[in-house]
Amino acid sequence: MYRKFKYCTRTALLSFLCIAAIQTISWGYLSRQEAFSQSFDLVWSTVQQSHWDETFGGHDWEDIRDAYRPRLKQVRDRTQLTVLLQSMLNELELSHYSILSHYDEKEDHYPRGGYTGLELKYVDGRAYVVRVAPESPAEEAGIRVGWRLKSIHRRSVKGLVSSYSRKRLPEKLKSFYIQRYLNEVVQGGTVKRIRTDWYPPGKRALKVYMLPIADSRQLSDAVGYLPSQRIEYEGRYLENDILYMRFNYFVPNLMSEIRTGIEQAAGRANGIIFDLRSNLGGLTVMATGISGLLVDEPTNLGKLILKNGYMTYQGYPQRIRFSGPVAILIDGASASTSEMFAAGLQEAGRARVFGEPSLGQSLPSLYKKLPSGDVFQYAVGDYHTPEGYRIEKNGVVPDKPLIPSFEQLERGVDLPMSEAVDWIDQQWMGKDDAA
Repeated sequence: MYRKFKYCTRTALLSFLCIAAIQTISWGYLSRQEAFSQSFDLVWSTVQQSHWDETFGGHDWEDIRDAYRPRLKQVRDRTQLTVLLQSMLNELELSHYSILSHYDEKEDHYPRGGYTGLELKYVDGRAYVVRVAPESPAEEAGIRVGWRLKSIHRRSVKGLVSSYSRKRLPEKLKSFYIQRYLNEVVQGGTVKRIRTDWYPPGKRALKVYMLPIADSRQLSDAVGYLPSQRIEYEGRYLENDILYMRFNYFVPNLMSEIRTGIEQAAGRANGIIFDLRSNLGGLTVMATGISGLLVDEPTNLGKLILKNGYMTYQGYPQRIRFSGPVAILIDGASASTSEMFAAGLQEAGRARVFGEPSLGQSLPSLYKKLPSGDVFQYAVGDYHTPEGYRIEKNGVVPDKPLIPSFEQLERGVDLPMSEAVDWIDQQWMGKDDAA
């Protein structure tokens, strides 16, 4: 028992690796150029001291410093400094290295802007509606799942994403950024009325106006320098007694609902479907905690490779747990903790994964305040599955890859969901046959 408690405590202490750590440093008064110079040095030295790979993935980190430091002479403001530092970090070609610019502790950092209740999926140059929130402006305007976006404020989809299309990025990452951007724009921002044009299936283009409302979705608690996020949770039973759970972040605010849902499913549900599509991750310890509600024995969920050793992620069985079939849905916007959760249970044979390969951004990270006033996010380890598969850049490969076609999106067919339901039904049919 002591060994388990010691491990769980260590895991809890390290859980900040995927979400935030508070590092308070008093810099006193610095001139602007001194602050910029010290910020540059702090970013470079932090990576030098914390990176787990001595070769930096084949990049010469000292040469990179020598190439970028002379450019400080041309930096005149924090925006230019952010661009310089981010460009240097991009040389590593890894996720979770970011400069969060213009951070001010005196301001609240709650997401602002409007809300229309739409969720879009971007596929090969087209954007389709895949979810319309109940009683939202989009629903009231008559927009339906399966509609294809033509334009927003008369700007075509192609025009809206042209700057992203020109970026030299892997296609999967480029599609992720485009989809995220379109989903932000279609919420309306601060405008009072948003004009959208759509192609309903089999019909001519249709003009629709929406009146965005204030975003009232629940806010997660801010952790360290990580701002609050708008969080969503949906838990419901399908007709065949399968519990469907969808949430967009692994944050403590949602743990009570998730835990209660799983515990109540024990002895009642025929299976559980975790919909982690567009789930961007969060607190790593939540993945191990939720896994403990699904396993009957201690289960290895993967390993975090650190600079001076490693740490194993372990799921310990809880007193009340669900032992039936588990399906996990992922797509190209599933990232970080959601990838660790899916891959760990997949390799343990405890879950079957459906959908599209995930984003492949699974490096746990910390946050540090810079003398410039900005915040630096930096990775401190590399996650590998129990069998040694690296998620970063590769992503989680579903047991049954399912890439939606234009026709399926227009018809509103959720193929990963229907395949997951069929698979769970088959597991119960097999048990009935055996009996």
